[in-house]
Amino acid sequence: MSRLADIVTFIAHDYRKGLIIEPEKRLEHVKNSLIDVVNTYHPGVIIKAGLGRGLLLNELVKNSDAYVVVVEPCLASILEFMSLYRHDPACEKIKFINGEFNDFPIDYYAGDMLVCVDYFDFLESGRVVDEFRRALQFDGIFFFGGVVLGDEDLEGVYDDFMKMALPIHNDFYLREDLKTFMDLNEFTFVKDSMEHYHADLLELAEYFIGIFPHSTENPLALIEEKKNMFIELYKLEGHVISEPYYIGVFARRKPA
Repeated sequence: MSRLADIVTFIAHDYRKGLIIEPEKRLEHVKNSLIDVVNTYHPGVIIKAGLGRGLLLNELVKNSDAYVVVVEPCLASILEFMSLYRHDPACEKIKFINGEFNDFPIDYYAGDMLVCVDYFDFLESGRVVDEFRRALQFDGIFFFGGVVLGDEDLEGVYDDFMKMALPIHNDFYLREDLKTFMDLNEFTFVKDSMEHYHADLLELAEYFIGIFPHSTENPLALIEEKKNMFIELYKLEGHVISEPYYIGVFARRKPA
């Protein structure tokens, strides 16, 4: 299969399971942060890069007067969400576009705010951020939510685990590297926050092999090999780590 087809397969599976994209354990934190930003900037048009599980989208439309455009590569997830919420009046404010992020089907300067939660680490970040920037108004707000590496994980040991476990995984960033990356792409840092959540690496490995059964990698062997690093950097106990989760708010810069 193509990489896009693999991504669509993964999204469709996780839409129902909710382990990776907008899981319940992080929903309250992300929702409160997002609504706070919406109430601060009062965007008229919000672009959501990825439907996620639909729970965060539902909270967004109920707590904002904005018109919301959702770009989602997985048509099955869109259809399932529309079937579930078709009688909800709040959903009349949502327009769905079945499309990919590398060729973002949004006009120049269309959005006052763009939201990307839990999709970034399996996207081609350089190309995608170019597309996100193009779709935002000058001074438009980019709201990011995603797992990052521990601040001292300079070797990217958690990245190595995820690349072995999940074939579509691209990269996690260090928090400061992500802020630098956004700055180089004409996004000015506004504010951020960090929380930590338990993640069971054995559960993750088994979950991913259920989606991509032909993978020949053994991520659990890496945990054993790098056990001391996982203990030091991520407080590993058994197979459970403390996983850093980052929310960052950035503003699209005007040209000098």
